[in-house]
Amino acid sequence: MSTPLRLLLIEDFEDDALVVLRELKRSGYDVTHTRVETADAMTRALETATWDAIIADYSLPRFDALAAFALVQKRGLDVPFLIVSGQIGEDTAVAAMRAGVHDFLLKDRLSRLGPAVARELREAAHRAERRKMQEHLLLSDRLASLGLLAASVAHEINNPLASLMANLDFILQPHEAQGPVRAAAPPPLHEQALRDCVLCAERIRDIIRDIKIFSRPDEKQRGPLDVHRVLDSSLRMAWNHIFHRARLVKDYAAISPVLGSEAPLGQVFLNLLVNAADAIPEGNSSAQEIRVVTRQEGTRHVRVEIHDTGRGIPPELRERIFEPFFTTKPVGVGTGLGLTICRRLITEMGGELSVESEPGRGTVFHLRLPTAYEVTDLLPLGTSQPAPKPCVLVLDDEAVVGRAIQRVLGQRYEVVMLVQGPEALAQVASGRRFDAILCDLMMPEMSGSRFHEELLRLAPEQAQRVIFMTGGAFTEQSRAFLASTGLPCIDKPIDVQRLRTLMEAMPPATWKSSRARIA
Repeated sequence: MSTPLRLLLIEDFEDDALVVLRELKRSGYDVTHTRVETADAMTRALETATWDAIIADYSLPRFDALAAFALVQKRGLDVPFLIVSGQIGEDTAVAAMRAGVHDFLLKDRLSRLGPAVARELREAAHRAERRKMQEHLLLSDRLASLGLLAASVAHEINNPLASLMANLDFILQPHEAQGPVRAAAPPPLHEQALRDCVLCAERIRDIIRDIKIFSRPDEKQRGPLDVHRVLDSSLRMAWNHIFHRARLVKDYAAISPVLGSEAPLGQVFLNLLVNAADAIPEGNSSAQEIRVVTRQEGTRHVRVEIHDTGRGIPPELRERIFEPFFTTKPVGVGTGLGLTICRRLITEMGGELSVESEPGRGTVFHLRLPTAYEVTDLLPLGTSQPAPKPCVLVLDDEAVVGRAIQRVLGQRYEVVMLVQGPEALAQVASGRRFDAILCDLMMPEMSGSRFHEELLRLAPEQAQRVIFMTGGAFTEQSRAFLASTGLPCIDKPIDVQRLRTLMEAMPPATWKSSRARIA
């Protein structure tokens, strides 16, 4: 019984076409064919029908086999492609095979055409089966990610939801044996409860936005992206997997938008973060660290690094981890496709993904992403680049105070608000520089004087840019400290005009500005 074969034949001589068809019929094929001679005709044929095989003469008056093969590759088709020629040199044949052509034959030796077509049809069927198997494994990986995502979402939503329900109950439900709370409680309590409800609703809204990112894994629409926003969404989704294994440190620098797709990039970040957590054993989170770093790399690229202090990767396996189905995880944990997919997604965005690692010392994954536009081209032609805002660090253990200062100074300054001295010192240690540092003098975990002492050791020029703030609780020790530094101190409530005057009196910065963005 003949085997059906839908053949696209690229040939300009009718007699040569008949020879090819006769040889295929002799080999047991029932051929349905279309013959084309030009690129336009071939394009129409590829668009209007599905083909089992393509056989092409090497050279036609207005077309050639390699140009035809390029059209097939451009459409991502996996169709056996064979070249026949009256005369073809060895170098030309080798070049065609290197380009991906499946086989080549001479027209006066077509006896092996049938076996060659049979072989390539079998190979194409095997490739299709492997792709189907890969899709099943990808579904398995996605279901595992869905379980992680569900646990993280449940954890993230429960807290704001609990607060939201409790506040609504306080506002709407009668008090035990005392009539409605609305009649008994002072209005400010209701207003505070309502404001907390709004904050909780906004938090839940942000979580839903994060879920939407990861519910569109096949989205390929490219545009300018805020890397920090996508990173923060991935970190929130991975947090349930990270917090009992390691401390999380975000070392974000000011970077330009990148050109990419939000869903695939979020998928890459989530996969790398989960891998980083999996490399660290549970039980000693305070001694382990996962660090996420962003940096501008020239005008055309942004670099993202994900560091972990886990077990590391042996040198002989560093490139193998990107191979399909290779995994260092235990049997039954993962499919070995995660990093393969990550590298493919980053490559499709025009970026690069690489790794460096040392056994016992941890691993760093490097992502190099193209910017959406050159940093120097952020403004239309003919306009001058505005000077960046001076960057101010506000360090106060009372977040409400920091937010108030942030609102007051936000129009003129870029304000970074932190509540812990060690976190502020870590920013400076990483190379971050500030035009002014507003520091509370009396803080419970690290006092202003201790912070200044450590800052003086890390970056003496930054220590000279401190303006202390105090609520008035002076000790003899703090008075002596202020007198020894000669640095200004401003009382709370803050006299905004005096604060601005002190900040404007700061000497010009001598370093290359590195603006901070901390989520």
